[in-house]
Amino acid sequence: MEKENTNLTPRPLFIILFILIEVLVILFMPFRFVSALVVLVLNILWLRYWLKVKRWLTLRNREKIQQASTVAETHLAYVSEIMPVGIISYQPMTQKIDWMNPFALGIKDQSALSEDELLDAFFAAKEKKKNQLYLADKTFQFDLDTVKGVVYFSDVTQTQLLKLHQTNSQPVIGILSIDNYADAIDKLDDKEISYLNSFVTTLVSDWMNEYHVFFKRINSERFFFFTQLNVLKKMMDKKFDLLDRLREEAEKQNLPITLSMGIAYGQDPLDEIGAEAQNNLDVALVRGGDQVVVKEMREGAKPVYYGGRSAKTVKRTRVRSRAMSTALRRIFDETGDVFIMGHKFPDMDAIGSAFGVSCLARFNQKKAYVVIDETEIIPDVERCLEEIHKHPDLEAQLISPKRAMELKKDEDLLVMVDYHKPSLSISQSLYEQFDKIVIIDHHRRGEEFPSKPLLTYIESSASSASELVTELIQYQSSRANRLDRFEATLLLAGMTVDTNSFNVRTTARTFDVASYLKACGADASLVQYLLSSDLETYLEISDLIAQSEYVTSDIVVATGTDEKEYNSVIAAKTADTLLSMININGAFVITKRTDGLVGISARSTGTINVQLIMESLGGGGHFTNAATQLENVTVEETKQRLLAVINENMNQLYDKE
Repeated sequence: MEKENTNLTPRPLFIILFILIEVLVILFMPFRFVSALVVLVLNILWLRYWLKVKRWLTLRNREKIQQASTVAETHLAYVSEIMPVGIISYQPMTQKIDWMNPFALGIKDQSALSEDELLDAFFAAKEKKKNQLYLADKTFQFDLDTVKGVVYFSDVTQTQLLKLHQTNSQPVIGILSIDNYADAIDKLDDKEISYLNSFVTTLVSDWMNEYHVFFKRINSERFFFFTQLNVLKKMMDKKFDLLDRLREEAEKQNLPITLSMGIAYGQDPLDEIGAEAQNNLDVALVRGGDQVVVKEMREGAKPVYYGGRSAKTVKRTRVRSRAMSTALRRIFDETGDVFIMGHKFPDMDAIGSAFGVSCLARFNQKKAYVVIDETEIIPDVERCLEEIHKHPDLEAQLISPKRAMELKKDEDLLVMVDYHKPSLSISQSLYEQFDKIVIIDHHRRGEEFPSKPLLTYIESSASSASELVTELIQYQSSRANRLDRFEATLLLAGMTVDTNSFNVRTTARTFDVASYLKACGADASLVQYLLSSDLETYLEISDLIAQSEYVTSDIVVATGTDEKEYNSVIAAKTADTLLSMININGAFVITKRTDGLVGISARSTGTINVQLIMESLGGGGHFTNAATQLENVTVEETKQRLLAVINENMNQLYDKE
């Protein structure tokens, strides 16, 4: 038929030839009458031919439309009656069903729903912004057109199962480390060390075999294991009970060991997953050990923490402190000026450790600046600044963030003291100007962290950043380089604040460092003056204590009001005061801060993990000393959220050591 169509349709060459013949007839025939008659006959023939072609084309178009309509009806019948696609037609205004195809009727019968209930199920899923619905033990993907009043849906159960299988088959790499292994074997003989190794291997291998995990002992204190995501989920459901098993058995054997794990999973190359697992293990260790850190290899994924119920598992060594001191000296040699910055509204620990680092810079012939915003300071620091202004050499080191940005050069170094979260910087814009960064902190490491610091010295077992800095000073001091008496006083004041006058979070190392500072001339009476409270502050603390109430038999919560603003030092001192009372092991103080946020200051005697609670609310800190700040909430709303988190984490809140 198409060939006939081609033959009948006039072609351009034929038309040109026809016109040429007419022109020749007109020009060369001797009689005009005859030539006109010939032309007329030719035009009549041409008209008849054209009408015939037009009539034929009209008939062919109708035939084609009829054929297309027949094909469409056949295909539509196949789609609506045979193909496994559900179709529901309904009235858009009344939502009354007009028609359902056989597939949709079958699903309705299998799900034991009425027609209206089936349609309502699709509308309910649509309101929840979902495009999938679970019916009759199957998953359906649907599209609901509310304008035309049509629902289309298809069975995607097998596709979902394949996706689930692919997800559950993602590779998981984990590294397990025995905390304090070197300390544990330090005074053991070969037989006892062999028994310890057998004890650890037996517990670890039994646990791994429960999940059919491939594992290998890398060295005396580390294991490597490889598994899949579906197995990891089972471990996570049981909250990595190996932590509790090993801790409990070790206590029975009087062995001071726990374990930590770093785990990563995803669809990235295995070498990248392994590197992330190692990084997660490092995070677990600097957070205090006795915990597991799990993170997915996905942009924006947050790490998940398990365990961390022991405050005393990881002990830093003097070897590590000396190594950090040496590394810091090398960094000073390769950089320009040293800028030192603490956290927003710095406390005495931030100020003391900052001037301690300034002392280290002086030992290495480097010019140092201590960055502080004098519009954002607490009363203790106000008195401290008054004393600093009496020492011209130290006063000259104080600069504002704006001045620091003017002085900063490409080769200069930023040292972050008493914090590691960039968002807590006195000036985040100043922080962002530096490529070379060193971190010295005693808070457990959180998710927010500088991308590539030159040196990270985070020891959660230390009482304070001042303690860590003082140890670094010890290894670099000499007859030519000595700690100034007032600098020693500032460092001692920092330690005194964070230990609540050496009542909490102290070790033998803490007292050794304090003794060294006293030997350097630290003035205890000046420390007491710097940390003392005036009558107004004392009355505000007393008012907050009067609003306190018990949450459990040994945990109390004190709350202020939305109308009354308090600075952070009052909240902290209130928590410390509550903690000094008998039978109180945990204290939380909720206040409206002077910056408009609602803050929670948390303290513990060491038997309650307040950091776990603060991290759940977006904050962080130390096992016994933590805090958080919340936006766009009232004090009462914050209290309810705090109580909810405490109740949710009750089983993991207490240190069982």
